[in-house]
Amino acid sequence: MSLVRTKEQLVKLLGQADNSVIALSGKWGTGKTHLWNEVKSGSNDDKVKKALYVSLFGLSSIDQVKRKLIETAIPGVESHGGMFDGLKNLFRVGVKVGSEHYKALAAINDLNVLLMAPVVLRNGVIVIDDIERKHEKLGIDEVLGFIDEYSKQHGARFVLVLNDDQLSNKGDQEKLWATFREKVIDREIRLSTTADEAFSIAIGIANSKYADAIKKACIACSLTNIRIVVKVIRVANQILDGHELEEAIQARVIPPIVLFSAIHYRGLEDGPDFKFALNAGNPDWLGFGRDRNNEPTPEEKREDGWRMLMQELGIHGCDEFEKCLVEFLESGLFDAASIEVVIDGYIAEKEAMETREGAHQFLKRVFWDHRVGEAQLVDEATVFPARAGLLDPFVATQLESALSKMPGGAAIGEAIVDGWLEAFRATNSTEVNDDNPFNNPLHPKIRAEFAAIKANVQANATVVDACIHIIEKSGWGTLQEVAMQRATATDFEAAIRDMADLDNLRRFMRRMIEMRLQSGASDPHFGSAPERFMEACRNIANDANSPRLAGLIKRLFESTALASELAKPSAEGGEFSQG
Repeated sequence: MSLVRTKEQLVKLLGQADNSVIALSGKWGTGKTHLWNEVKSGSNDDKVKKALYVSLFGLSSIDQVKRKLIETAIPGVESHGGMFDGLKNLFRVGVKVGSEHYKALAAINDLNVLLMAPVVLRNGVIVIDDIERKHEKLGIDEVLGFIDEYSKQHGARFVLVLNDDQLSNKGDQEKLWATFREKVIDREIRLSTTADEAFSIAIGIANSKYADAIKKACIACSLTNIRIVVKVIRVANQILDGHELEEAIQARVIPPIVLFSAIHYRGLEDGPDFKFALNAGNPDWLGFGRDRNNEPTPEEKREDGWRMLMQELGIHGCDEFEKCLVEFLESGLFDAASIEVVIDGYIAEKEAMETREGAHQFLKRVFWDHRVGEAQLVDEATVFPARAGLLDPFVATQLESALSKMPGGAAIGEAIVDGWLEAFRATNSTEVNDDNPFNNPLHPKIRAEFAAIKANVQANATVVDACIHIIEKSGWGTLQEVAMQRATATDFEAAIRDMADLDNLRRFMRRMIEMRLQSGASDPHFGSAPERFMEACRNIANDANSPRLAGLIKRLFESTALASELAKPSAEGGEFSQG
């Protein structure tokens, strides 16, 4: 039952004297200890107010449990009158008032805790917490024996706070607890804290100016573990510290913070992993390849549930923000500068963020709001073509895909894509930042536009650009491979002769000589580029009209295994060769 109802029931059970042993069970972190503290502080029963509390965390014997309880009880023993006169006299021997309790503990240790415990604990209320975290040497049967003895022989009442999902399977503990529930516990209450209640407690521990947005996402994720919710709030506070975010930007960054933090801290019951969440929006993630005629597998059913959760959170795709978030959660190293750049970019694009948030809300309505007719949805979508340039290409693609399935929506969907392309072309972009690590789908028109720009870039790429990129990046991509494979001896010769930056010339020559030394007639990545480079160098070395450059080329090769190759006759037809 919920926190409120459980509290009411626990108060009622404590008011019934025949309930000697009450168990308060539930999952770890759902507020059982918090609930008990509220009940204790608000009780009108003096025994409940003075209840003795002990955590079994790390305790390895019942003697240690009794000692902990007596340590808790000692500050109040004076109220018990004559039976403790001898003990009080012991406290006062050579002890200052400020430290008498500590000296008393030493004296008690010399007496015998086993003899004192029945007197100190008689007729009291004892709360035992963290039972599942006890030392393995302390057996459950010993704990049960202690509770049974003191409840029946010494009039003590017990409240057992049990994280039953954390009980060990060693030594048949589950079987022992089943027996305990049958023979020792008078009444048991199981706490099932709601996500709303968990957040209300957590926000009192770790406050946030983004409480409303965080709460909404926590409830969507059904986070009931208070400790984990506190961690989620603190992650959000650390990432968003110093920002004043408007609702549209909060809607973009807070749901992923909550979801990915919950994944990291294992707060989701049977939730997705980082890999699945990061792939939000790509075709494989959407399950397009599934055979809908077959019964879905258990794994496919789980993934369907994860997709629905992410749709509810409004997470339709991931970008640099989620990448930075995951790196932070996994490493613990907060790259404030990278997060700052991404969030500042969102803030600077306020209108774009509002438009994108509007698009996400529209897509959410398309998926969830069965009360809205398709005609109304198509009508609502008419605002997007004019603002299409503010969308990213992936959201524009999603809108077109959704509208194409509605009567009269296809034309509006195409208008959105065309509007996006028109705005993109107006930027006269010569490069495409199509970083798409999560393989989000792109409309064919947009994909073709990107391909055309990339082809143009490749067509204009030079061997110098490619080589310098390889040097600086310690690697290469398709652009560099294409430039190198396409280059002729004439291209290499022109590059060497025309290179004005002498530092680049030095780096270029050194890298190309290394490439030739390491390759055969044909390199698997760069084709015959190393061989064409050698042809160009022979042409220059044999050019009597460029003696300084020819001498430089010869000096570069004379101490290498390529010296004999340079000495071969130069190829005919080089544009710069003079014979």
